[in-house]
Amino acid sequence: MRIVSTLTVLSLLLLGSISQANEPRPYEAVYQAKALGISATATRRQSISDEQQYTLENKLSLVVLGANVGSVTETSEYLWNDSQIVPLHYRYVQTGISASNEEVYFDWNNAQAFSQSDDESWEIALSNGVLDKLSFSVQLGQDIAERGLEEFKYNIVDEDSIDEQLYRISSEEVLDTPLGQLNTIKIERVRAAESRRRTTVWLAKDWDYLLVRLEQVSSSGTETELSLESATMAGEAVTGL
Repeated sequence: MRIVSTLTVLSLLLLGSISQANEPRPYEAVYQAKALGISATATRRQSISDEQQYTLENKLSLVVLGANVGSVTETSEYLWNDSQIVPLHYRYVQTGISASNEEVYFDWNNAQAFSQSDDESWEIALSNGVLDKLSFSVQLGQDIAERGLEEFKYNIVDEDSIDEQLYRISSEEVLDTPLGQLNTIKIERVRAAESRRRTTVWLAKDWDYLLVRLEQVSSSGTETELSLESATMAGEAVTGL
């Protein structure tokens, strides 16, 4: 079992970072997390190279009695083209309790994605707008900021197929955090009524829709939580109202 079937939260982890110029900004954020009943530390870092290629990286480490018992690292490399994410490479690596690896290469010239999960691999036909399981979070932030939508639908490469995911804004709330009070937008992933799975995130309106809090319940009932501890965006400390 993947630590982050619950931790596709890490796909959502620290959602988006869109500047007033509608371009992603470099940032770093630290979260206190609980996963599988274990305390964890999660981080997210976005950087940009001289070639204008972005790298978004999430890390989560599970700690028991001071010892690291497992980790998840999720990375997406992408380009930014006219307010649209163009994914290039996605990788997921899990160590510890159970090892797992997943990787996707996007060949846009030939409209093909090459996907691999552990010992299996697939070729998937691509169409414009298809995203990976991490960089879609940046697109979500952009769509909230620029399009003013309340529902968001994305096509995301998931192992051997393209998965359609729907998200909906449910309310606006002010949350108390270690950084002070933050204006947030509450977003829920829309699932079938009979599904036990739940994903809810709160994004900071005044800080490029950075994730402030996440609550998730897996199909098995496992709960995962993430809470923002500290962050800097383009070198500026994220602060409350």
